[in-house]
Amino acid sequence: MRRGARAAYTDVAILSTTDLHGKCWETDVLTGKKQTHNILRISSAVREIRQEYGAENVMLIDNGDLYQGTQVSEYQILQRLMDRSDQPPVMALCLKEMGYTASVLGNHEFNYPWEVMSETYRWLEEQGVPVLAANVCYDGSLEGTRAGESAFTPYVIQTVSVNGHEHRVGILGLENCDITRWDLPYNYPGLQFVHPGNDSFSMTEEVNLFLPEMRAKGCEFIILSYHGGLGEADTELRFGENSERQALRIIAESHDIDMMINGHDHATGYSNSLIQNADGRMIPVVNGGGEELTQTVFRFSENEEGALTWELLTSANLDPARYPVDEALQALVQPYAQMAEEYVEKPVATAAGEWDGKKDFYTGQTDSMDLIAKACIEMTTLRVSELADEYGKEAVMKEAGTDHLDTDLSISNVAIAGGYTVQAGPISMKDIYRLYSKNNSILVLPMTGAQIRAALEENAAQRLSARVHDGQAFIYTKDELYTNLIFGGLNFTCDLARPMGERIHIQSFSNGRAFEEDATYLAAVSNYLLGNSRCGLRGFSAEDALWSQQEGDDETAQSLIAGYLTMRGTVTPADFGWSWNITWSGPLEDTPLPEDQTGARLVNVPQDGQSVVIFQEPEQVVLTDEVNNDGLAAVPWEASGPALKGPRPKEAVVFTVQAQEDGIYRFLDGEGRYLAAGASGGLTLTGEASGELCSWRLEPAYGGWYVLNVGAKGNQALQRYGSRITTYSFSDGSLFIFNFYQPTGL
Repeated sequence: MRRGARAAYTDVAILSTTDLHGKCWETDVLTGKKQTHNILRISSAVREIRQEYGAENVMLIDNGDLYQGTQVSEYQILQRLMDRSDQPPVMALCLKEMGYTASVLGNHEFNYPWEVMSETYRWLEEQGVPVLAANVCYDGSLEGTRAGESAFTPYVIQTVSVNGHEHRVGILGLENCDITRWDLPYNYPGLQFVHPGNDSFSMTEEVNLFLPEMRAKGCEFIILSYHGGLGEADTELRFGENSERQALRIIAESHDIDMMINGHDHATGYSNSLIQNADGRMIPVVNGGGEELTQTVFRFSENEEGALTWELLTSANLDPARYPVDEALQALVQPYAQMAEEYVEKPVATAAGEWDGKKDFYTGQTDSMDLIAKACIEMTTLRVSELADEYGKEAVMKEAGTDHLDTDLSISNVAIAGGYTVQAGPISMKDIYRLYSKNNSILVLPMTGAQIRAALEENAAQRLSARVHDGQAFIYTKDELYTNLIFGGLNFTCDLARPMGERIHIQSFSNGRAFEEDATYLAAVSNYLLGNSRCGLRGFSAEDALWSQQEGDDETAQSLIAGYLTMRGTVTPADFGWSWNITWSGPLEDTPLPEDQTGARLVNVPQDGQSVVIFQEPEQVVLTDEVNNDGLAAVPWEASGPALKGPRPKEAVVFTVQAQEDGIYRFLDGEGRYLAAGASGGLTLTGEASGELCSWRLEPAYGGWYVLNVGAKGNQALQRYGSRITTYSFSDGSLFIFNFYQPTGL
């Protein structure tokens, strides 16, 4: 407590982490690379802040997605699942040791079986760390529960002493409502993620169930910790399209929230901003982005009636790399790290023969993705045969609706980490976790030939595009990568020159079975895709599955792959035996636009002083100056050969190129603002030439350029993301491919 000349006040620091994804060790055990953005260093930062403000005046909140992400954080969870350990998961241990005020659930908390995670939450509550998720309630299907009953603590109330008087601060936790799109029911038995009657999945409705109650209990200042993205405030809310990102909507529709902690989108570009609420008040919003600690300091005072008042003093994201490791916490984490390191180094099999090393996983067949598919096909065939041994072959075939029980194909997404590819030589568990980095599980799904074709056709229409110029057809992936489907075990071609709905030609399955529209086949499918509204499997659910991993001893896709490799001993690309490709049968000659229709011409290499627009090739959109979350909005502009068809969209920004001698570029708009990245990502226009954040380098790409920022952390590059262009950690891929076009007078 500090006293001023007229009134006493107390400075309170509100700290938050979000999307840490298991970062609890100094080294990535898969790559050996140093990992300084971890909770060990965050702990030291928290200790310093508590010393500055007093422990009683510091609140520390985690905003979810805590456990999934590293082998050090996940290995113990798997050990508990197999009854090989009774120790708490390491991230839960860190929360307890650091004295977190509250832990809010994230969507990745439901990647794991409920039996393990529910024990973890009980343990945290016993250790004094409340687990918050106000919108998660029972659906009434479990004995002893009723529909709408809270399954977790909705909120906690802290007290702050100001001028000798106690004042109440509430912390309301909100989980993402889209869990049912990503995870399977046995990870959340008897739970639902909005209360009964909330058919629109509005998070504002969920918040308003508790805000009046919190105010009635004396909360004068309320913090909302929401594991969801920023989103938009004024668009129609549709589940599966924008329901996972409702922060702006909640603020715009609410009166009683005084601060918001955000997450899920891993974006720091809008952190420490002020957003207007329903009353016109400006509400501070923070987001640690998965690597940083947010610190927001308020000065709390009392008015003449003794009510709490406040002033926002500072709000900033702190870089953990600037702090030392908390050695005491490191000693507690060390046994977990040692177990994980020993586990991932364990040899499993040998890769023999010639492996292609290709990283274009989306638009061309690759040996690495084929290995995932082969493992899923072979191991699920084995598991279904075990079902037949137990229940009888005829009974299982009747349930499946098939005349066979071997798996015909695999449908997956790309879960490969860091551009990893399989190489000839020993394969360890480390390699398997890099080959398949997500904790997904695999199910066997009966599908008709017509349903398989429909999923392929939708993927071709929604996730693939072709762009012809300079006598070449460039095949791109577009839109959301996580639900871009990769098919294995199926011989087919996709011709993007043909009309939508007629692009797929299926020959047969690699097991020799003929493809027929009205026949039923068995597909090994990732649980992330099953029922996901963003892909062609949205119509299926876990209830449709013939078998799932959770019903057996294998709990994750990695264990399935490890089982296949162990069974094989040696694996070669020749083992896979199917073929697919994406083609363009249309003309390759550029069709020149008449002069009176040409709005801009392709620039091979930007030149100093040249006027250009920045154009994302796969989805044919151009950069504007309109702020959109942590980026700038993009608008469509039709491309034809080496030109863009006029007239130029009025929103499109024309930049003047400033080319430096060292191959570095800057882009200046008509108002004297530079195109700039944030230190941790994002994209903006700034009137200040802020050094390397305004500087860009170009790397040749497939049909264009990769545009990488010089100063931002984590190798950030321009990327199309949703309806905006922002910067994101660079990886080879279509979403990062841009070109420069010089506008004409049209």
